[in-house]
Amino acid sequence: MEVKRMKKFVWVLMLVIATFGFSQEKYSVLTGKVTVGGNPLPGVTIKLTGPSLMGQRAVVSDEKGTYRFNLLPPGKNFQLDATLSGFSPYVRKNLTLALGSTITVNIEMKEASVSEEIVVTAEAPLVDTTASATSTNVTSEFISKISNDRQYQSIMSIMPGAIEGNNPTMLGGSSSDNVYMVDGADTTDPLTHTWGAALNFDTIDEVQVVTGGVSAEYGRGQGAVVNLVTKSGGNKFHGSVRYLASNIDWNSEAEGKPFGSDPAGSTHYTSEDRWSLTLGGPIIKDKLWFFVAYETRDKTKASFHYNSIEDWNNQDPSTMEQIEPAYSGHYFSIKLTYQLNENHSFQAFYSKDPISFPNAAYRNYTNYENPFMVRQEQGGHVGYFEWNWVMSNDSFMTFKYQKNSSPLNQVPVNDLWSTPQNPVMLWYWAGAGTYYPDAGIADTRYLSTRKFDSYSVSWSKFMDTGWGSHDFKLGYEYRDSEYGSRSYAWNGGYRVTWYPQYNEVDYYAYNDNRPFATTYEKYTAMFGQDKWAVTDRLTLNIGFRTEQLKLENLEHQEVVKNDFSDTLSPRIGFAYDLDGDSIHGSYSRYYDAIGNWVVTNSQPGQLYTRDNYYIWPIDLYSLGEPWHNHDAWMAMNPVDHPELWTFYRTNTYGNAGDAQILGTIDPSYMDEFTIGYEKQLTPNMSAGINFWDRTWKDVYEDSDFDADGVWTFQTVDGDWREYKAVILTLQKKLSDDGFQFLASYTFSSTKGVSSADNSTVYLDSVYDVYNWYGKLGTDHPHMLKFNGSYTFNGFTVGLNYQFLTGGAWAAVMEVADEIPGSGSDYQYPFYEKRGTRRMPSWSRADLHVEYQFDFKLWQTMSLSLYTDIFNVLNTRCAIGVDSTIGFGHYDTTATPGTQAYTDYVTTHAPVMDEAYDTFGQYTNYTMPRSYYFGAALKF
Repeated sequence: MEVKRMKKFVWVLMLVIATFGFSQEKYSVLTGKVTVGGNPLPGVTIKLTGPSLMGQRAVVSDEKGTYRFNLLPPGKNFQLDATLSGFSPYVRKNLTLALGSTITVNIEMKEASVSEEIVVTAEAPLVDTTASATSTNVTSEFISKISNDRQYQSIMSIMPGAIEGNNPTMLGGSSSDNVYMVDGADTTDPLTHTWGAALNFDTIDEVQVVTGGVSAEYGRGQGAVVNLVTKSGGNKFHGSVRYLASNIDWNSEAEGKPFGSDPAGSTHYTSEDRWSLTLGGPIIKDKLWFFVAYETRDKTKASFHYNSIEDWNNQDPSTMEQIEPAYSGHYFSIKLTYQLNENHSFQAFYSKDPISFPNAAYRNYTNYENPFMVRQEQGGHVGYFEWNWVMSNDSFMTFKYQKNSSPLNQVPVNDLWSTPQNPVMLWYWAGAGTYYPDAGIADTRYLSTRKFDSYSVSWSKFMDTGWGSHDFKLGYEYRDSEYGSRSYAWNGGYRVTWYPQYNEVDYYAYNDNRPFATTYEKYTAMFGQDKWAVTDRLTLNIGFRTEQLKLENLEHQEVVKNDFSDTLSPRIGFAYDLDGDSIHGSYSRYYDAIGNWVVTNSQPGQLYTRDNYYIWPIDLYSLGEPWHNHDAWMAMNPVDHPELWTFYRTNTYGNAGDAQILGTIDPSYMDEFTIGYEKQLTPNMSAGINFWDRTWKDVYEDSDFDADGVWTFQTVDGDWREYKAVILTLQKKLSDDGFQFLASYTFSSTKGVSSADNSTVYLDSVYDVYNWYGKLGTDHPHMLKFNGSYTFNGFTVGLNYQFLTGGAWAAVMEVADEIPGSGSDYQYPFYEKRGTRRMPSWSRADLHVEYQFDFKLWQTMSLSLYTDIFNVLNTRCAIGVDSTIGFGHYDTTATPGTQAYTDYVTTHAPVMDEAYDTFGQYTNYTMPRSYYFGAALKF
């Protein structure tokens, strides 16, 4: 009893302490020591000014000569002034403060023998010798001078070790393992754990991507932390007007074929006239700033479809009709920064990104006659309010409230629901698939909710003691999330299918009263972090993080609970200063705050039924083609003419909500070890070598092989994915020579049973066990990247280049699913060890060419004309393959469904019966050459 009381007391104490802080890093720190003749000099007044700083900041060096500025916005052209009676004034100009970094600038004062000023003009170093985390920073100045598609995912893709994509995979993580921060606000989609907000690209000021040794401030991810800071106005008005154009006719042939001859390939093409506007400046100088941005999204895409049942049955691509569905919407954001006085500042931000497009047409679902029946509507809003309270020169607090909503819905273009008199009508042809005639009723109606409210408070304290200096941070966050979806069966519940090969027509009536399958998530996090400067050279970063996750179903019944004691996450690192170079390393544990798949299968009321009727034989052509002719359908519909129809059976679908949990659902976690060396080669260039060792452990799975329809979840102990890498980097900031670049080489290995997020398909079936551990599709052993630009005489030439070894793959075998009651006809187990084969290597080069000229109206302005050429060499690289080697069986006499059958299938590969000619043929290729042309006016 005493032990339990003590444990409870410890947790309560931690909670009380931690309520003093939670922050996400979006600021910089400037610190250093003031000396004279090598001895500390107290009492020196140090003032800091800069275009991104409201007014000026001033501190006084303490008895050890130490000074420190907290809560500094990142930016350029800061100036440091140090003064003390009897000493020459000291000035340090052109300082750049990088996002999330601690910049050390030591000041050596000189006694004033004559009236003189000591002026130093030098860049701050690229290497942060106090940081144990591994991160890469890029500024808007860098991003604007290389090719990009104006999505911040493209910034992630240039990072060392990243694999590009709509949601890039970072250093062995899955596409849903990243955390996306905007001004310290988490914008990650709470349902899919992918990016959840789109922004006008011209609002971005700086991006930091943290990939190793992530501090205890961050949780909920096992890939990378993307820390994006937006622009904040200033004491001078500034802004931009940008126009960007792309056109289908400018692009190269799709996969080496004339446009339109291959509809699937031709859908790579888009046309768009895109406008972007930004404006920032003072409402009250040094008091209230604003920054507002707006960007249009109105692009069209080549798409193809069959216009008649006859064309659909013939499946001749030359008969397809080309259409150009529109992807429409906009991005809007506004940011206000207010400084009440030197101790209190406030910031408010709001953005929205509504997008709409015809789902079938834009995605090129060629089996629809009318592909404009259903529209996908996505995008929501992000808002936050932040209060920073400077309590003293060495401590401050931050309070933040955040509200997110990012729904994604698929809704009919009209509000017609299917009824027995007006059903969704289909034509099914075994050779071609499913054809949807234009019956006037959409087949889909899907609604979702994805929202959360977050409350956080932070406290930071700097202390200089006899055992070195300490930069303490304590943190607390509470998040209340709600996410889920409701899909209405056939948009009301009635559909008809014709089978011309059998002269049969089927009528289906669904009884679907499922409620919205909402998951309620209560998430609480606490952390403590100490950046301990043990000596002038050695810094220890010691932190912990712990989280509590509660997941409830739609009736608020608790399904999953990970308590604080289940998720203790050490974050320990060191950094050693070697005369401006750095040796650093870390050990970190990251828990995955996810479990909604268990809740999905524990939702009550998710079963629905279908009544099946038929008429056979019948010739519907002779009855006036009722899929087009409503009068013909009224002459045979089952409500008015029940005597024509024969009842067949009732089917039950959906999830019974009776998932079983064996023991407790322990959270999955990833352990990471890093070590590296960073060298400052010149004031503007650095090189590094870093090693990663990441291991994902304790996945939760449906590990029950029986086919009784009941999901049985448990935590499966052990390693299920591992990533090892050595990464070389070379980075240069823009300087007078006009060059800037980020280059990297990655040598890596990615193995496991799945490249997906926690809760995989591994162990879902007896066929999913043998040969499943091996090299994953995200395993690219060699990766070379160069992203940079050269500016001269108004011209800029930017180059993006990447080379990747092809991803790993293996042959699978099609076999009959013989497990009784499985509900599947075929399975595709591995015929050989996962990752036995490898795709061809691929590469791509993108080119940015720009000319800028400056002029002056009411202030200095610039106009840039530029083009971005993606895949400038029009390289065609295979990125997809047909992996089904043939049809086979398991060479066993054991009865399917018995333990003997399970034991055999989970330890043997199937035997080949028939080889498939299409095996090994490439199915997808990289996109062809495309162009953007743009003009940007900046002031």
